[in-house]
This record gives sequence, structure tokens and C-alpha cells, in this order.
Amino acid sequence: MNASSPLTESVQAFHLEQRARGVSPHTVMAQKGDLEKLVAHALQESWAGWDVTPRTLRRFALELGTRGLDPASQARILSTARGFFRWLWDTGRIPANPASGLRNPKQAIKLPAFLTEGESASLLDLPAAVDFPSARLRCLLELLYASGLRVSELVGLDLQDVFFEQRTLRVVGKGSKERLVPFHPGAAEALERYLGFRSDHLALKSLPPTAAIFLNLRGGRLTTTSIRNLLQKAVEGAALRARISPHALRHSFASHLLAHGMDLRAIQELLGHASLSTTQRYTHLDLEQLSKTYNSAHPRAKKS
Repeated sequence: MNASSPLTESVQAFHLEQRARGVSPHTVMAQKGDLEKLVAHALQESWAGWDVTPRTLRRFALELGTRGLDPASQARILSTARGFFRWLWDTGRIPANPASGLRNPKQAIKLPAFLTEGESASLLDLPAAVDFPSARLRCLLELLYASGLRVSELVGLDLQDVFFEQRTLRVVGKGSKERLVPFHPGAAEALERYLGFRSDHLALKSLPPTAAIFLNLRGGRLTTTSIRNLLQKAVEGAALRARISPHALRHSFASHLLAHGMDLRAIQELLGHASLSTTQRYTHLDLEQLSKTYNSAHPRAKKS
């Protein structure tokens, strides 16, 4: 990318402002990749600047389809492009917003993977906490399913974020927003047991004290990649369905709470979602459960 190009200068200013607003590093990196594709197209088409027509911008959307990108990837890139052009317009860099009518390609609704209640129980019953690694794994699984945390939120937990008396966690979510999330007695027991092994491990290895709760064997904060690897081994050990990610426990948490009668807006608060529509995509009720809920709730159904 040509750093001296007027096109790239605006993109760089956009990224700087995004970081200043507290947008997560992961989101900023994704936006960079998306806008690199837009800049490459603009340079190839010899755009003089970002003041283009909607028709010109639609050619970029069509080109994404010819690259063989799946609809979800195209939608993400176009969403970033819309946000970028909205920023250009809001900051007075262009006189009109050509991306306001830019539409995403049609895509099939794909429900996120989740575990049944039986599968969740099998997964959580597997690891016996007999040493530091096994206690850590059991605690990770218990907290993921008990609290519905994102993996990034889980690895970011510090000792001062745990309130055992109230059985709550102080969680820093997307956009640096804090929320309090409860956890049940079983998860509290797993956490207390792990913290005992954690303390012994630090002392045995003469490792320096740290605020991070979840540590690797060298005493550093556990990474999201490490948690995914640990969960994959646990899934294989429990003979569960393949391709279950740590995020699947978050989906399962939401689905099972909804199935047992929790209000959707309460689940939204627990998950830290800004939009209720996002929470709805995280929940699953099978046809049998929907029928039971309907029959127990609808006044005419009760009579029949």
C-alpha cells in the first residue's frame, strides 16, 4: 500500500481514530484487512479520491463476489466500507456518502454451534482436578459454561475481578464496557480449587506473583489460542461432536438459560450484547422445546 497516497492517508486517519475510540485491536486488524481490499480496488480503478458515486462503489461489491469470497466475508468487508465512508462524510472529507445504499449479498442464516445439555454435562464431568493443568482445565470449562464469557474476557480476568462472597465476576467486554456476571456454586468450587493449585505452582516453580487468573506453565497469562487447544482436547476426550469451539459454550449457556425460562433481555445483559438481535442469534430452542413452551404459555393451548 502506497503510504503517500491520498487514499491511504484517509484510511490511516480512520484507523487512528478507531483506536482512540477504544475499538478492540482485533476489530481494528480486521478493518485494516477489509480496507486494504478497498484501497487496492480504488488504485486499480484509478480513483482520484474517496468522492465517488454509488455506482462506482457497487463495482467494488461486485468484484468481491468474483473473487470467490463467501457471502459472510463479503458482508463483513462491505460493513467496514460503509463505516469508513460514513466516517469520511461525518468528518467532512467527502460531500456525500456513496455507501449509504450499499447492500450485503444474500446469505443463508447459519446458527452457531452449541452443545446440548447432555453434551455439556459430559464435557464438564470429564476433567478431574488433581494437579495444576487438570484443575485449570476444569475451571476454564466450568466458568465458560457458568458465565457465558467470551474467551478474550476469560483470559483477561484478574484476581481482583472475582467476588466470591457475591459469586460474581467483573468482566471487561467489547468497547471496554464493564459488567458483573454471576457464577454458580459449582463454578466457585472449581475456581477455588484451581486457585489453590495455581498458588502452589507459582511457589514450586519460583515464579513471580501475577494478577492474571489463568496462567500457562511458565506463569504467563494464558492466551485465547491456548484455551482453544485445551478445549479441543477435552472435546475429543469426551467424544463430543467435532469443531466445537470455546464460543460454543457461550452459545450453549445462552440457549440453555432461555430453554429454562430466563428472559431474553436478562441473557443479553449477561452476555454483554449491545443489541438484542445479536442475543437472539446466540440462542437455540429445538422444535420440541418450542412446542412445550408454547403449550404451557398460550391460554388456548392449555385448554386443549
